Amino acid sequence: MDQVEATYELVLDGRPRKLRLKRSGDRVRVEFGEKSLEVDVSQLSDAAFSLILEDRSHDVSVSPNAGGFQVLVDGESFQVGLVDPRRDGPSTSARTQAAGPAAVSAPMPGKVVRILAAEGEKVSRGQGLVVVEAMKMQNELGSPKSGRVQAVRVAEGQAVNAGEPLVLVE
Repeated sequence: MDQVEATYELVLDGRPRKLRLKRSGDRVRVEFGEKSLEVDVSQLSDAAFSLILEDRSHDVSVSPNAGGFQVLVDGESFQVGLVDPRRDGPSTSARTQAAGPAAVSAPMPGKVVRILAAEGEKVSRGQGLVVVEAMKMQNELGSPKSGRVQAVRVAEGQAVNAGEPLVLVE
């Protein structure tokens, strides 16, 4: 089986980081800084994956947004930007995302079942902001950073599309 190798420059928590992937079939070797991990990957849909890491299963979904990607791992939300290869640093949208408001977006089509934070409320990184039900599973989406809720753009019971911004945190 052919081996595929790729290196990505990411912006995570406002800092550039290098991620190297070596894929052979369903096995992926992930090198992130000094860490190296072996992961079994099953793609469930265009944006949903099941990962087995150290005998533990993890549900992951990825959706594009203005700042790069919203990555949901076992219900915890992360904002990941990509470094623009034409420049020496993050792309304009990734730099803006790190410094400005961060959007929490729907990882896949679903329905908002609960709003956990109100506009103006102070929140911590990882704190739950909204619960979205998709494929009969409820996913609590957390804040990508500490700050204040700038806007809640959805209501309970509302249907949402993948990538749709739900909450903005400044």
